[in-house]
Amino acid sequence: MSLWSALQAAGFACVTVAAVLELIALLGRGPAGLDGPPLHWTRAGFLLMGLALVAAGVENGRLGGGLWPLQPRQQWGLLCWLAVFAVLHVHRVKAFKGRPALLAGVAGWALAAGAWLAWR
Repeated sequence: MSLWSALQAAGFACVTVAAVLELIALLGRGPAGLDGPPLHWTRAGFLLMGLALVAAGVENGRLGGGLWPLQPRQQWGLLCWLAVFAVLHVHRVKAFKGRPALLAGVAGWALAAGAWLAWR
C-alpha cells in the first residue's frame, strides 16, 4: 500500500466516524450541530485527505509542476477532499447551524463514500 492510499484511507475513516456521530445527533441522541467531536473528526479527515493529495503528487513526481496526477484514483481523492471541504464551509454559515449542518455532513460523507467505492 502506498503512502497516498494509507493517508486517504485514514482520512476517509475519520470522516466516517464524523458521519456516524452526525447520524446519532440526527436521531436525537446527541448534540444537535456539527460542533464538538463531529467537527474535530471532519477536520482530521480533511487534513489527512489533503496530505494524501500531496503524497500522490510526490509519488508521481509532479508536485513541482506539469500536469497534476490524472489517474482516476487521485481525481476521486480530490473529489472526496472537496466534499469534506464543502462540509467544513457549511459549518461556518449561520443559516446552516444545527440540523442542516448535520445533513450536509452526512451528504458529504455519502459523496465521499461514492467516490471511495468508485475507485476501489
